[in-house]
Amino acid sequence: MGKLQKEFRVLHDAIKLGTYDENESLREKRDLLIDELNVQLKGEKIPGTDKDLTFKKFDQGSYAMNTGIKPKDDDFDIDVGIVFNISNDEYESHKIKKLVHNKLDKQHNRTVEYNRPCLTVKYSDGYHVDLAIYSDNDDDLHIAWGKRNSKERLWYKAEPKKLTDWVADVSDDADESKQYRRLVRYLKKWKDGKFNSDGNAMPPSIGLTIQARDHFFYEEDNDLVALINIIKAMINEFEMRWCGDSLAYKQRIVIELPVAPFKDVYYKMSLKQTDEFHEKLETFLEALEAARDETSDHKASKILRKLFGDDFPEVEDVKKSYIAPAILTGNNA
Repeated sequence: MGKLQKEFRVLHDAIKLGTYDENESLREKRDLLIDELNVQLKGEKIPGTDKDLTFKKFDQGSYAMNTGIKPKDDDFDIDVGIVFNISNDEYESHKIKKLVHNKLDKQHNRTVEYNRPCLTVKYSDGYHVDLAIYSDNDDDLHIAWGKRNSKERLWYKAEPKKLTDWVADVSDDADESKQYRRLVRYLKKWKDGKFNSDGNAMPPSIGLTIQARDHFFYEEDNDLVALINIIKAMINEFEMRWCGDSLAYKQRIVIELPVAPFKDVYYKMSLKQTDEFHEKLETFLEALEAARDETSDHKASKILRKLFGDDFPEVEDVKKSYIAPAILTGNNA
């Protein structure tokens, strides 16, 4: 069995966040917003027609992929796709996005923000819902892309369900699939502890999920070695690019979605930020390899706790717990 495999399983159980079917609270929050949007759009027509504007929802993101972790600061991220019964010609992307924004931006306990791929509904009690808006086009989905006042406001072909299936198809073997999802969760846990969540400096989870999927090789009962192999491969995907701002070469990474719209998932990160990402991955790898090579499980566990926090158990120090047997004397005999 791999080094500290039992402790890795404890870590996984502590950080795992299940699917909507397993989490009633998040499921209720998702459904309340969807029900509200249905009410707000009642009677709305597709422009130039007498046809009612309707939509269907589907789950996407880490919940659909079953790779979610419990968030730090209890900021739960709920990802939902909204597919309207329209074609691209029937509704301009920014107009349908604006319509949804205006319908939902009426409550005082939340804010609704424009992002390129979605609308983000933020609540005061510590969770937010990312609503991706799609046109149907006879099941040929396109996503409404662009910020409110951006020049880049258009429909992009998108295959969110195909992406979820691609992640799920990592292996036909149940044990292999489970190990892959554990590894993705370890990566996300490490990311949450090592990156500031403000701005775009934090690599998006979908990037880690895709790279882990690309480089996953099953290691029976050995999550540590399987994780090391993925990190090595991730580091090798960086390339040196000239950075004019700092007049130096920096590490850049470009990872495209494996499905439409085939966009670079790290597009928000600056060259300086991807260089820092590379540096932190190298430090991550050095620590993992040190834990692998450490002869003391106690010392190895302390290394891993610095990477993953207190959710990773500390193994008891055998030397400290050892009590020497009493020396028998003639009287005691």
